[in-house]
Amino acid sequence: MQSKLSGPTPGELLSQAQNKLIENLQASEKRYQDLVGHLRDVVFHLDLNLKWTFLNQAWFTLTGFTVGESLGREFGLGVDPDDAARCSMGFSDLLSEVKKEITEEIRFYHSDGDCRVFELSARAVRDETGQYAGFAGILSDITARVEAENKITFMAYHDALTGVANRRLLMEHLGRELTGARPSCAALIYIDLDNFKQVNDHHGHGVGDQLLYEVSQALREYAPNNSDLVARMGGDEFVIFLSGLDPDNPRNELIEITENIRKRLNKPVLLGYLTTQITSSIGVVMLDKPNIQYSEIFKFADAALYCAKHAGKNQVRFYDDELEQSERLRQQLEVELADAIRRQEFILYFQPQTDKTGKQITKAEALLRWHHPQKGVVPPREFIPHLEEYGLIIPVGNWILEESCRHLKKWQEAGNNKLCLSVNVSANQFNHPDFLAFVEQCLRIHNIDGHQLEFELTEGIAIADVPATISKMNTLKSLGIRIALDDFGTGYSSLSYLKHLPISTLKIDRSFVQGLPHDGYDAAIVETTMVMAHHLGLTVVAEGVENRIQLDFLKKLNCHLYQGYLFHKPMAEEEFSKLIL
Repeated sequence: MQSKLSGPTPGELLSQAQNKLIENLQASEKRYQDLVGHLRDVVFHLDLNLKWTFLNQAWFTLTGFTVGESLGREFGLGVDPDDAARCSMGFSDLLSEVKKEITEEIRFYHSDGDCRVFELSARAVRDETGQYAGFAGILSDITARVEAENKITFMAYHDALTGVANRRLLMEHLGRELTGARPSCAALIYIDLDNFKQVNDHHGHGVGDQLLYEVSQALREYAPNNSDLVARMGGDEFVIFLSGLDPDNPRNELIEITENIRKRLNKPVLLGYLTTQITSSIGVVMLDKPNIQYSEIFKFADAALYCAKHAGKNQVRFYDDELEQSERLRQQLEVELADAIRRQEFILYFQPQTDKTGKQITKAEALLRWHHPQKGVVPPREFIPHLEEYGLIIPVGNWILEESCRHLKKWQEAGNNKLCLSVNVSANQFNHPDFLAFVEQCLRIHNIDGHQLEFELTEGIAIADVPATISKMNTLKSLGIRIALDDFGTGYSSLSYLKHLPISTLKIDRSFVQGLPHDGYDAAIVETTMVMAHHLGLTVVAEGVENRIQLDFLKKLNCHLYQGYLFHKPMAEEEFSKLIL
């Protein structure tokens, strides 16, 4: 009998194949679960109704919600409404095949209420039939990165000390606000803290920084709208851009606002255990002219601020038609002064300083005049302050010194080697690091003795930095040059410093001489100065002596030298040469 063949039946083979497939699928699913379960990012599936159908365990870590309670919930729950709407549009674009993948930043509110920032990346997925079944993607927590980026951006556009906008943000903000339809009622307010340097010098930069912070916070109160902006321009300068002013009377509203700012900044400020107080100068530009150029706004604001400071500080000035005309003249003067240097239009006049008889001339003051091609000879009060303002005083001052040395050499060769020429030296010139070297160079080139020169310095220069001033004065004295304290009594009058300064001459200002002898205050100042000078062994020169009554009063006090129209007016080089040769 033939034996029957043994082996699995077809049914058994099919069953074994199914079991093997199930095992492989289970292993594959386990590998998938192991893989996504240990990811830091959320792996998700959404159905076509935007409900969660799959979430890995990272979901709980990132959101604080369990996977179990979240499955079946709508995507938009917990997501910022604006971001949810934007993502919904993105999902629609995937289904319509406008996009193959979307990437969005979304704000998600953690279970503890904290707002986190996620990056969502997703694609549409199909089922076995090829139809769209939903969406699959990844959520990554980018909160730390976004915060770092925001911090970097903030630092790029804000002042590190005060937290208000910096110049860069202000310029971009103005660019946006003034592009296209310009706000009909907007203005720029330029604020400068008066004498802020003294706060740093007296109390240290730490106190100064605290004060700047307090000022910035106070100014924020005056910029309530989103389109308004407070910015620190650097140093102690701030700008406020205001829009939305009263369309019926914006100027009156600005007057009230700026006056309130000025008064607010003028109040004492408590910084720790220290109370300090400052004032402010404010320039205002109303942006109500259709033809005003963006590049001109700050120039106009600066001009208004300049006017406020030069009017005595602690004031508000608007840039208006009158100031605009003044600014044009100022700019024209700046150009003309620069041209005057280039064209050599400056000349020296000389006013003798005589003894009480008016006959003996041993000294004279060199006085600057401007020979304008259209206006003729321009007096110094009309242009010297502007030389200081425009930064032209150093080259002009150096020219004065060189010309004085040249004239002294010329008169010396003509027979007068006893004349001493008194030359005014500005603060900027005296403090320049090359000043002493230039003086030595002039003496050497023109081959004159230092005793033939006297430098006139104001009290402010003399006591600004006493140790440095004394050192520089002693160097000049070693060259034979004498030092005169000019306009004595009009400045700081710090008599305690006087005995330490190596000066040889005091010049009594003409403002005190004019009132002699009837003005008791002027007479007392002059008498006290004379007594002090005699005790210190100083020569006294009285400026502005114009009549015999003044002369007689000064003679009784034994004044040494006299300068004024009673004896000689300032004269050109040719006329003065005839007088002394």
